[in-house]
Amino acid sequence: MARRRKRRSSRRTRRTLPPLRLGQRGWAGLVVAALTVAFPPTRHGLVRASQAVAGALAHVRAAEAREREVAEFARQYGIEREMADAIERAARAERVDTELAFRLVRVESAFDPRALSPVGAIGLTQLMLPTAAELQPGITRERLYDRDTNLRLGFRYFRRLLRVYDDDVEMALHAYNRGIGTVARIRRAGGDPANGYASKVLGDAGASPVGPVTVDTLPLPPRRVEELGPTRLPAGL
Repeated sequence: MARRRKRRSSRRTRRTLPPLRLGQRGWAGLVVAALTVAFPPTRHGLVRASQAVAGALAHVRAAEAREREVAEFARQYGIEREMADAIERAARAERVDTELAFRLVRVESAFDPRALSPVGAIGLTQLMLPTAAELQPGITRERLYDRDTNLRLGFRYFRRLLRVYDDDVEMALHAYNRGIGTVARIRRAGGDPANGYASKVLGDAGASPVGPVTVDTLPLPPRRVEELGPTRLPAGL
């Protein structure tokens, strides 16, 4: 009888112990914690994985922000999204301010890839063939009508002009419109190379000249053939 009572008493004692119940998340947490403590490389791996996830999220957010920016430029300038996307990509690739790139293309060609000036300037950025050949030897006239090629070379030329003039945007625009040689000659004579072009691109008091337009509505100063001859870039650029 005494033995039976002891057994029953021990059974009652065991029944009073709280059962250990862990869900799947709990067990997973214990395993991860144990591995992290036991194996430092695992902890480093978790850090790297966390950094990779953060990087991926940042990339997605940047892509979404770019999509919104391109859509806004398309709306602002009254152009197709595909054209706005091409201009933004080329400007970013050539390290030209995006807003300035859109302004330049609008004033130069009113976003017409087939634009041709009376003196032979071609395409969206109105490049002269000899100038384009300085940037890409062997370039053809027809190739300059290609949207992406024209944007890339036009923005590259403008970026180099910015380097020539120590990031002076107005001077770079004067040279873009009139040529480096013409600007240098005017400045040597003590004159001002401004002819209204830079103001047209930059807008009055910083305002952006937006909205769909035709080339005929843009009152730009006339270009002379002698100003837009082969433009030799300074050596090393």
